[in-house]
Amino acid sequence: MTEITDEILLDRLKKGDVHSLGVLYERYKTLFFNFFLRITGDYDASNDLLMETFDRIYKYSSSYKPIKKARPWIYQIASNLTKDYFKKSKRTKALEEMNLEILDDNHEFLDDGEYRNRQLMSAMGQLNARERSIINMYYLLEMSYEEISGNENISVNNARILVCRALKKLKKLLKNSGI
Repeated sequence: MTEITDEILLDRLKKGDVHSLGVLYERYKTLFFNFFLRITGDYDASNDLLMETFDRIYKYSSSYKPIKKARPWIYQIASNLTKDYFKKSKRTKALEEMNLEILDDNHEFLDDGEYRNRQLMSAMGQLNARERSIINMYYLLEMSYEEISGNENISVNNARILVCRALKKLKKLLKNSGI
């Protein structure tokens, strides 16, 4: 049996089939929760943003046009929510100031994978919100440059440049941390 596409599910939701929203939630909940957690660094805020994303998918399903791919449309909702979150809470500065304080003083007791993960999270915290979002779009959500350009309202070449610059900055931060 073939899997129902996101586009079909959104079209059904648009026609009032609320069950389709549940299918979309099951399909995307882990992906988007991890996306929010990596950007905000806050477990509770990530849960709130996840719920708000699906609330807005339901609320704005009538504006979805079946000629568009569903995944970028859904991601745009999530992306806009993270932007609103940072505007409202003004947490961007706090995340940018977050440095190696995330690490335990006794990091020698951590296994290598956990230590590297904490170093990565610390380095990601030093990126600005847009850079974190771009990296997460490309790697976590596995979006193409074309999808990123559509979500950010920029050209495909600019999307490539943003991904490249964010990765270079992250690489430099990781190199300085000793990984």
